[in-house]
Amino acid sequence: MPVLTKRVITAGPATDRLPPGEFAKLLDLADGVRLNLAHASPEYVKSVLRAVRAYERDRERLIAVLLDLSGPGVRVGMTEPIRITRGSRVTFALGEKSDGSYVPVPSRAFFQTAERGDLILMLDGALTLRVEEAGPSRVVAAAETDGVISSNKAIVIKDKEYDVPSPAERDVELLRKLADVRDDVDYISASLVRSCDDVRRVRSLLGELGYESPLIAKIETKSAAERHEEIIECSDYIVIARGDLGLYYGLESLPVVQRKIASAAITRGRPVAVATQLLDSMQRSPAPTRAEVNDVFTSAAVGVDSLWLTGETSSGKYPVAAAAWLTKILARVEYDIPALPEPQDARDRFAKGLVELARDLNARILVYSVTGTLALRVAKFRPLTAVYVGTPSVRVARALALVWALQSLYLPAGDYKEGLEKLIALRGSAPFVATYGIRGGDHLIKVRFA
Repeated sequence: MPVLTKRVITAGPATDRLPPGEFAKLLDLADGVRLNLAHASPEYVKSVLRAVRAYERDRERLIAVLLDLSGPGVRVGMTEPIRITRGSRVTFALGEKSDGSYVPVPSRAFFQTAERGDLILMLDGALTLRVEEAGPSRVVAAAETDGVISSNKAIVIKDKEYDVPSPAERDVELLRKLADVRDDVDYISASLVRSCDDVRRVRSLLGELGYESPLIAKIETKSAAERHEEIIECSDYIVIARGDLGLYYGLESLPVVQRKIASAAITRGRPVAVATQLLDSMQRSPAPTRAEVNDVFTSAAVGVDSLWLTGETSSGKYPVAAAAWLTKILARVEYDIPALPEPQDARDRFAKGLVELARDLNARILVYSVTGTLALRVAKFRPLTAVYVGTPSVRVARALALVWALQSLYLPAGDYKEGLEKLIALRGSAPFVATYGIRGGDHLIKVRFA
């Protein structure tokens, strides 16, 4: 069975240290590259874009690049690493920069929200601190666990959300500085969204700045989880960001929340991903734990479109090994998808019919699509076979690279029929069901039997 679930790796210091040959090996094991704008400068984004596109030219294989906005949260300012030990008292002070003697927080929202007795959560919940003193520009908290606080780390107050506008000013400024490469960005993800209104505001901003990239909504707050159905409807792609979600829900509840959101997205035909701490131990170890292997397997088995490695590849010791293990596990997944969407119109029924015909004939699916719409319709009915998609648009081909089962190819052609014939010539050696984007009227389907 082909690997149907797509793989996203995160670029960072660990990938920067790889020699060119090793970086190419890493991209061989990925379908997309994520750039976290909470930690990335415009210059860094452009350098990674150049490296990925150079790989594409060398390997003749397309990779989606996505920009992950930092979102309207609160993060640590610039500071020397601050080592925290259990029982120590830690001072958070309003400011952009620190010498490491206190934690700088450049947002007043943190101080307006924190109250005595609140629990501060950092490092995906590994570091917890209890607020003892709270003022308009200074908070003192007692550490309940050990950890190291460094620049740009998120600060969450348990059971509370900050009143910060979305999109964040830092994101707006970064997007402006990246306007000259906007046509090279395949997805943009909006972090810490709380409602469909947040998604719409980010989408409006992207339009004003000339970005045409599909918009991903990251569900990582309690508000978003509670409103996941409306957010699914107004987004192009959904990510279940378990790291921050785990700060709002007990760990024992997180699998239920993850499955509920994934199922809702799949039944609505919206691409969906799971991110964070998939192979977390591989930041320090060359092999995953048995529990992590099982987590990846079960997360993929319900039919999500992609799985995202974050710290494993951005800052871990074994980025290539982590991507290799993710690929190895996904190649063995036995899919048990709880529910599929109901066809909404004739084009949906056509796409579902293609999937069922290919399944009955034990054949692969070939689609030539200018906009990618038919390919997306096919994917939402979760074919358990490779779907080869030819398109005359590089941007469409890259975007489709993160969607279930789709193997996209840049394939210029004069019209649909010529494009389909080119696709069959490239990928038609085995039994197939082949067609092109629906334009109305008579429509062609080609079938090759075993």
